[in-house]
Amino acid sequence: MTMRSVFRATGVVVATSALALAMTLVAGGTNPTGASTKSAPVCALSTLAKATHPVNIVFWESMSQANATTLSNLTNDFNSMQTAVHVTLVQQGGSDVTWEKYQAGLSNGELPNLAQIQDTDVQGAIDTNSILPVQNCITTNHYSTSDFVPEVLSYWKVKGVQWALPFAVSNPILYYNKLAFEKAGLNPNKPPATLPQMIADAAALKKAGYGTALKLDSWHLETWLATADQLFVNKANGRKGRASKAVFDTATGRKIFTLLDNFVRSGLATTNPSTGPSDYDNLLGLGNGKYAMTIDTSAALGTIQALLNGGQYPNVQLGVGAFPVLSASTKGGIEPGGSALYIMKEGSSPAKEAAAWAYITFLDSTQSQATWSAGTGFIPVRMSSTKTATLKNLWSKNPAFAVAYQQQVGGITTPATSGSVIGDYSDVRTAVLNAEMSMYQSGVSPAAALSAAASQVNSILQSYNQRLGS
Repeated sequence: MTMRSVFRATGVVVATSALALAMTLVAGGTNPTGASTKSAPVCALSTLAKATHPVNIVFWESMSQANATTLSNLTNDFNSMQTAVHVTLVQQGGSDVTWEKYQAGLSNGELPNLAQIQDTDVQGAIDTNSILPVQNCITTNHYSTSDFVPEVLSYWKVKGVQWALPFAVSNPILYYNKLAFEKAGLNPNKPPATLPQMIADAAALKKAGYGTALKLDSWHLETWLATADQLFVNKANGRKGRASKAVFDTATGRKIFTLLDNFVRSGLATTNPSTGPSDYDNLLGLGNGKYAMTIDTSAALGTIQALLNGGQYPNVQLGVGAFPVLSASTKGGIEPGGSALYIMKEGSSPAKEAAAWAYITFLDSTQSQATWSAGTGFIPVRMSSTKTATLKNLWSKNPAFAVAYQQQVGGITTPATSGSVIGDYSDVRTAVLNAEMSMYQSGVSPAAALSAAASQVNSILQSYNQRLGS
């Protein structure tokens, strides 16, 4: 099977063992006598004791086939270890598809009880008025979030309200070929720690016959800003009020755009789209020797490792490094990406809300997160998961799997590093991407491109807010 076909179809299939996790879902046992009532406390697990068992809930998930297999295994464990709740997984075919179907469901009434929604749709989800904030469940059940990675938990917390609990969390990391680094006279165990150093290493690699791939992903601009503790939009990145204006047109933003422009237009970096038929060209090029270095999501690590271990690419020895920050002298952090688990209040009931909460706490338990991380490459959202035998053994044998987690916890937690809360986020990122392309393809100066991006983002934010009457 080719590298491309594996990325598109299968990925890594990881078998998970049954979890030895004792969980009491229902106070008073599992012999219910009646249906739940609307007067029950929100998300109270005791509500399940009054419901007809099992309480069936539908979960719309957004994973690819490989990661979906790990999720399916975990869900089967959950369904088999208790009788109060039964979860039916419905695979939607990707995060964008899930969000599109969810928006359609607001009109046609076809909504799940629980949905996995991507990071860019936080504001959109809040604005549907169809979400039950998990903060209510946390409060009702006295659920502690102190073990969650603070930098990750904060992404889905807006104005002091925890709207969802993180689940499939990733961040961008550096993938490189250690053999190519050796050939270029670079230290194979010391990947570039900053963007300027990455550009310098790319020059050495080019002399040795290797290229560097730069995926066209505007997420990277936000991440480089976060590493410098710089905001992307106003109102504390939309966390203290609805974002209405871009604030990235600064000296820091211009530095980022200037470095990227020099990187590409000098011929040291080759670009490829982040979506469509060419979205994996940077990783495919790493395998066939065309490229020696690229940046991509940590969620791809498991698939890449499996492919390389298959012996099809003998000239590649994979190295993984932290995201090359803007400057080693500036202490910011890496904003998380990925998706979280949302409970629907539309067309639901107290029993189904409680059932959804029980399942969420299972997926976000210490061992489940360790199993999930080991099987997919996503980072564990709980600090205690790193102490389990599952991850201790994996990280000891393969330290590459620890990189994304370590860089996530290695920064500070501020509005800048928590990420932006923006309505119409997709259009915002498209505006930034178009600005980057104007530099690379049309020779627009970095300052002019960044200014144009900020102006376009301002229009997008204002239009979105006006549609909502805010």
